Amino acid sequence: MKIIFLNHHEDFQSFSMVRYASFLNEGMRHRGHNTEIWAPKPFLSNNNLPEGIKKWLRYLDSFVLFPLRFKIQSRKLPKDTLYVLIDQALGMWMPLLRNKKHVVHCHDFIALKSALGQIKENPTSGTGKTYQRLILKGFSKADNFICISENTHSELLRFLDKDPIRVEQVYNALDPAFKPGNIEEARRLVGNFVKQDLKEGYILNVGGNGFYKNRIGVIAIYTAWRKQTQSSLPLLMIGYRPSASIQAHFEASPYKKDIHFLVQVSQELLLKGYQGASVFVFPSLAEGFGWPIAEALAAGCPTITTDAAPMNEVGGKAATYIERCPSYGEIPIWAAESAKVLEATLQMGTKERAVMIQKGLDNALRFKEDKILDRLEGIYNDIMADDFI
Repeated sequence: MKIIFLNHHEDFQSFSMVRYASFLNEGMRHRGHNTEIWAPKPFLSNNNLPEGIKKWLRYLDSFVLFPLRFKIQSRKLPKDTLYVLIDQALGMWMPLLRNKKHVVHCHDFIALKSALGQIKENPTSGTGKTYQRLILKGFSKADNFICISENTHSELLRFLDKDPIRVEQVYNALDPAFKPGNIEEARRLVGNFVKQDLKEGYILNVGGNGFYKNRIGVIAIYTAWRKQTQSSLPLLMIGYRPSASIQAHFEASPYKKDIHFLVQVSQELLLKGYQGASVFVFPSLAEGFGWPIAEALAAGCPTITTDAAPMNEVGGKAATYIERCPSYGEIPIWAAESAKVLEATLQMGTKERAVMIQKGLDNALRFKEDKILDRLEGIYNDIMADDFI
């Protein structure tokens, strides 16, 4: 089968989307399919102009130049080629695929729901609302969808104004590298990175600066926990350099000397971070899937996350849950209650902790790479066998 994976502009690709595109491309290629990744290149935006101007030039690269290139290149391909939008946010390209075999991978609708006023924590500008409406109008024309969680599946059906030919749910696949390891070694290596002795353990968070990752809530939980406990385990936050608002909350914490931001972390150090952590705290407000939850559980790390979909869908019976963080004005009360759950998790006995870790390892089996690729390949084959186009 010839498969073309369509990805975001080269300068707009997040780490997770690069990883997802690579997983699909390499996975299908290893199964004997002829695959390529097509993405807009920085032609107009390849200059030293201010970032605000370059952003608009990237849109021209993506929605003016790339469609022209697509039309030229696609004419050279056989008619039985499958075109895969790896993200529904690329829905504005759907007119290019209307008469071609296609499928759209759906991750999360956080931006769209925000534009529609459904997520109060993330108000959207007028141009942002217009952009999301165009995306919705685009992907609504697709016939085939694959959603990474049941939550995304149900949200998609609420957005569509017609019944598609096919809507399937297939979880993200875990990198098999995420597995338990030597705790002492992991703590030593991570400790070397932060230049601190971590042999007694630490609390871990992984995530970017997006509002929905709730890094402010993580700092609030940690601060509340330190006020309740006799322990002084540090908090390690792996991800991007903190934004101004996150930095302000960090500066306001009386325990900031024990909060460490780990930036530009390698995949190996990320794994060691999970393996050595005493507990993983992930109070996300919303996700499409929630990679860190699955990664932490697979690495043998007890996990605390939000009792809301899809976080509780991914964590299953293996994670411990706290309420979703309410409005920022109510954070102190929420953080104090969440800190009690954190303390209880840290105080688990050896036997209870071992049971929780085993539940996490069992849960992670749902996300094995081969199992996920089998499902995706089957769906791709079914689409190619359809007679609708």
